[in-house]
Amino acid sequence: MVHSAIINENSDFRTVSWIRKRDLHILTVGVHTYSSDARFAALHTDNSDEWTLRVAPAQPRDSGSYECQVSTEPKISLSFRLTVVVSKAEILSGPELFVRAGSDINLTCIARHAPDPPSFIYWYRGSNVVNYAQRGGISVETEQRTRTSRLLIARASPRDSGNYTCAPSSSDSASVVVHVVSGERPAAMQSDSQRLSPIPLLILLSIRSQLKSFLTTVMLYIVRKSQYTSTNSLKYIRFLWNNYSIRRFVTR
Repeated sequence: MVHSAIINENSDFRTVSWIRKRDLHILTVGVHTYSSDARFAALHTDNSDEWTLRVAPAQPRDSGSYECQVSTEPKISLSFRLTVVVSKAEILSGPELFVRAGSDINLTCIARHAPDPPSFIYWYRGSNVVNYAQRGGISVETEQRTRTSRLLIARASPRDSGNYTCAPSSSDSASVVVHVVSGERPAAMQSDSQRLSPIPLLILLSIRSQLKSFLTTVMLYIVRKSQYTSTNSLKYIRFLWNNYSIRRFVTR
């Protein structure tokens, strides 16, 4: 990361300083650095009006406001706002992928928030680079403009299962666990629409709970308001509870 300021006035006898505004720390004066953090440096070419503050490598904690000051009277200053964004790779399939044996493994990786296109994007299976694997049937297509890389493994077999990592040159890596499974229709490969949704189950449990509460209220009402004797009321409650269809629905 670099910030540059161009001093248009004659600055032969003036000093340019860079200040971090959050703590008013003087980072550089002229070409001299006044910070214990070696990542900060001032760059200036003789007979040039340009003064540059370099922070390399930049980190998220470096985000904030910086000010360039010129030792004139009155003082001349210019503020900059720095935002450091961490570039992270993302594999579109998610953290886990199930593939049927004999079909293709198709992984797409995008380097998110990369300020510049990565000079390379490597694919690994475990600790081995798969770009140049000897297996055959493996191809990698990388588009620097879109910061995208695609890994295609044709006719996958269970031996191709493993942890695959996408590692761009200037971004944090991302990984996916690939399972190549045999069988006509493995359960793990079923679509979301074929999987049991938990919502109907929750509704059913709620209905059962409310029904049980309702029956309890009815039973108590019978005990209190019935014209029967107490013994007859208890017999009636026992009859309701012993009814097979009600008991089976409420208690299961």
